[in-house]
Amino acid sequence: MLIFLLVSVLLPSVLRRAAKHIRSRLHHTPPGTSIALSIRTLGGVTAAALIITPSAAVGAEAPVIVEISGQLTEQQRGNIQSHLSLTRMTGNAPLSTAVFNELYSRAEKETKKALEPFGYYTPEINLTHRMTGDVHHVAMAVDPGAPIIVTEVDITVVGQGKEDKVLHKAVTLFPLQSGNRLDHRVYEEGKDALVGQALDQGYQQARFRHNRVAVRTKTHSAAIHLQLDTGPQYRYGPLTFDTDLIDHNLLRKVTQVRTGDPFSPKSLTRLRQALFNTDYFKTVDLHYDLEQSPADRVPVTVALTPNPAHKYGIGLGYGTDTGTRGTLTYTNRYINQLGHQLDVQLQPSERKNSLGSTYIIPIGDAKKDRVALAAGYATEEFNSIDTKTFNTTISHDQYREWGEFSTYVQFLDEQYSVGHQDDHATLLIPGIKGSVFWTDDRIATKKGLRLSASVLGSEDTLLANTSFLQASLRAKGIYSFSSLWRCIGRADIGTTLVDDIGKLPPSLRYYAGGDQSVRGYGYKKIGPVDAEGNNLGGKNILTYSVELERTLVDAWSGAVFYDSGAAMNTFSHVSLKSGAGFGLRWNGIFGQVRLDLAKALDDDGGWRLHFTMGADL
Repeated sequence: MLIFLLVSVLLPSVLRRAAKHIRSRLHHTPPGTSIALSIRTLGGVTAAALIITPSAAVGAEAPVIVEISGQLTEQQRGNIQSHLSLTRMTGNAPLSTAVFNELYSRAEKETKKALEPFGYYTPEINLTHRMTGDVHHVAMAVDPGAPIIVTEVDITVVGQGKEDKVLHKAVTLFPLQSGNRLDHRVYEEGKDALVGQALDQGYQQARFRHNRVAVRTKTHSAAIHLQLDTGPQYRYGPLTFDTDLIDHNLLRKVTQVRTGDPFSPKSLTRLRQALFNTDYFKTVDLHYDLEQSPADRVPVTVALTPNPAHKYGIGLGYGTDTGTRGTLTYTNRYINQLGHQLDVQLQPSERKNSLGSTYIIPIGDAKKDRVALAAGYATEEFNSIDTKTFNTTISHDQYREWGEFSTYVQFLDEQYSVGHQDDHATLLIPGIKGSVFWTDDRIATKKGLRLSASVLGSEDTLLANTSFLQASLRAKGIYSFSSLWRCIGRADIGTTLVDDIGKLPPSLRYYAGGDQSVRGYGYKKIGPVDAEGNNLGGKNILTYSVELERTLVDAWSGAVFYDSGAAMNTFSHVSLKSGAGFGLRWNGIFGQVRLDLAKALDDDGGWRLHFTMGADL
């Protein structure tokens, strides 16, 4: 009783003095100092001590050092470390015998508990202890023992969704099946997946009425029993748009939500994101009330705030192929209620100047399916090539997460001078082009492949002064074989059927060399040449590249590469030009910034600098 009275009287005073002491120390404590509150219970008397310890103190040693050995995975070893009370003893103050013995006595039980999530319930644990000065050294040898094997999986679905085929398929795909080692993490992931699938199907009140794992340690077996109660299924009712800016029928095509579709959080997110992606709207707010929805049909009102109609942009850049370049852009986000858009771009540079515009007519979502009317004028003066090009194109463009496809008809009018040849070509060119992707991330790719192909041509009897047929195939692959290393390969092959390459304008001929081709060589430097060494361009092209990249620190990486390729008029006489070098990369949210230094291996000359930026695939 006397001790209690003393503590009651003195403790507030001690704490006040300690707090005042801390505040005083904080004003004079260097950065990196940590403040720890240590509370110990000894013989029924509670004492509070505030300890200030510089975290950067050299030579400070923890009062307990625990070494764990045995046939354990890194995850298992880490889970044991996090469960042990002994490993949470920090600082260099010695532990009392009573406190250490208490923590030491818990170690075996805590280790067993740490291994249970991995399916090991009967481990053998051997603990030894020795002292070195004031430091306790604890050696823990752990044999996880025989794992618990799942022998029974009983999952039932009740409620309105008991006959739902999608849910029944999800049940069959539960990640733990009879014969698998019990893993509670996988078990919880499987439960989350089942509830998530129920939510996606519109069962917004889905929950487990029963969820139990019966573990029998004597037989090293476990039985899983789950009962999912779906509750009622909610479906979309009428979808109303609170705007007169864009035709509502077009917006319904964009959202791809129909009355009667399952109502789910995921579909609401897709609906909102689809409307944002149109660029018509600044804000998208969804209003609905599940509790007040009649007959499980949920009316949704979409409140939309429009973006400004006009958008302007200005940019300045540099590419070793184009030199310094500027960009001026103008966009009209919505010309009319049908969602038509207009893009205009002026891009002057040291070697090539262009002015172009594109009028976009959406077929549903303009970001996925559209008709585009484009017109452009460009001039290029580079070495022996001088061109003035006017073209108009009408195309049907389709964009998907896994690919892009376009069919088009282009009218091309090009005046050109190549070497000593001056000519003029007018061509009506139908064509088709497309790309497909298999990748984890197109911006920062760990593993992925992109294939691109195109076929185009013209007929001299149809608004053209020459006939030709051209096909090309391009591939790029990326494979990461560790967290630090990845290999990047690309290849490009193309061929043209034409009687006289001189009648084909330079914009349709093949050239090699430059940032995106064979590094170490200048832009369009590789190809058939005339007697004076002027590059005329070729009917065919073949290039390839191999690059090895290693992460250095944070967003920086380094690379070494080897490129090779040629543009030629016949594949029977191929003389590849090669270049090699090294480079530095910076990885941003938009892709990579790449700075390469390369040397031509088959021609005289020094090192060339190459600068590019963009997504990986």
